[in-house]
Amino acid sequence: MKDDIVCASCSSRYSSMMRSPEARRVDVERGITPSDSKRHVESGGQITETVASQGGLQGKSSDATNGSAVQIAVEQKMQIGRIGYGLLGIGLVALVLSVLFGSTILVFIGLGLAFWGMLVFFVRPQKYVRSDLMTATAWSSLKTVDDMMLGLGYRERGVYIPAGPEKAVVFIPAEPFSKLPSPSVVAHGLAADGKLYLHDPDGLLVVPPGLALANLIEKKLGFDVKGVGLDRLVQTLPKVLVNLEIVSNAEIEVEGSFVRFRLSDSIYADFCKQVRDNSRPCGLGCPMCSALACILAVGTGKPVLFDEDKLAPDGKTTLSNYQLVTEARL
Repeated sequence: MKDDIVCASCSSRYSSMMRSPEARRVDVERGITPSDSKRHVESGGQITETVASQGGLQGKSSDATNGSAVQIAVEQKMQIGRIGYGLLGIGLVALVLSVLFGSTILVFIGLGLAFWGMLVFFVRPQKYVRSDLMTATAWSSLKTVDDMMLGLGYRERGVYIPAGPEKAVVFIPAEPFSKLPSPSVVAHGLAADGKLYLHDPDGLLVVPPGLALANLIEKKLGFDVKGVGLDRLVQTLPKVLVNLEIVSNAEIEVEGSFVRFRLSDSIYADFCKQVRDNSRPCGLGCPMCSALACILAVGTGKPVLFDEDKLAPDGKTTLSNYQLVTEARL
């Protein structure tokens, strides 16, 4: 809720839930009670958390924590680049000096430093795939799924529902303004020999195109996403997206039931554009948008509507919007 302040009892409960067991143990040893922890949510989804202790320690806002985490990841990448350029530059200087002074020692020093400087740029821990090749490989499959749904008469917006062994599925209602199935109904439908069609409400169950990517992101997060809450996702998700080198920077804004992502230099930017230009509006989305919808649905325990994604005026930032569904009907 925008511009609302959480009550004292809810504040204590949420603060206690968000703190790790180790942190709670340290608080008990210091004599800090859960009531000493205060938490409130500011407008625009900016989350601030402070913890009062006997020593007068003041907590840092989660915005600062989130921003510092992303900044650290970016600085680490920049530091590796500086090391590579530094070694290469010193090596080239040593080679030039070896020619001027006729020194064999400087030749070997220069060749060694230049070699290691070049190695920093070319040796990678993982194999990388060009974004245009990735787009060309996955686009036809996604387009086929979209055309099949249209051919079967399913033209409504898909809703990501946290249910089933795959953690999240997309429910495509057969009629507009349809009511949403409960997670238990969806799970029962999937358990019944992999049932793809639901009745009451009528609709189609589809595996999200970004489910595998969502599972990879969850693995890198290091904890089970199910039911962790939106606050923790806001704090941890941007850092993981940067560390996976999916984006160069990520920001999350929460306003009421709307969640907005700002993804800079996304490797899926071209794919998202192609999906926007060639598929129906508010469909399943590209794998990146679908993965974020899956994580939001599983983490909050609420159905999620993928609203839209678009390119910012700077041409480098992808804006991806989602809505947490709090009503029983679309």
